[in-house]
Amino acid sequence: MISLQRKSPSRRKVATQTTISPAFQTTLAAEAVRLLKLRPGMILSQTVEGNRLILEPLQDVDSLAGSLGKGRTPVSLEKMNQGAKTALAQAGRKGLRTDA
Repeated sequence: MISLQRKSPSRRKVATQTTISPAFQTTLAAEAVRLLKLRPGMILSQTVEGNRLILEPLQDVDSLAGSLGKGRTPVSLEKMNQGAKTALAQAGRKGLRTDA
């Protein structure tokens, strides 16, 4: 059975059955699609835990729009890369491992 979960305060459980086609395809329950607000083209991660298959929607760029709030100045990719290099250099000077 497929278990659909979304990390949110609402932990409503949906229990349905589905059949796997000869092409190893299946159909998601309409209630699960509505609860998780799934859309065509969304990417789902697949995790196997024991004998369970867990599908979780991955965040897409569109869903993150506006998450930083208003009034923040965008940062260029070059500035982000420079900040990462500076942080790694500082960690190296402190003797911290950067490969872990």
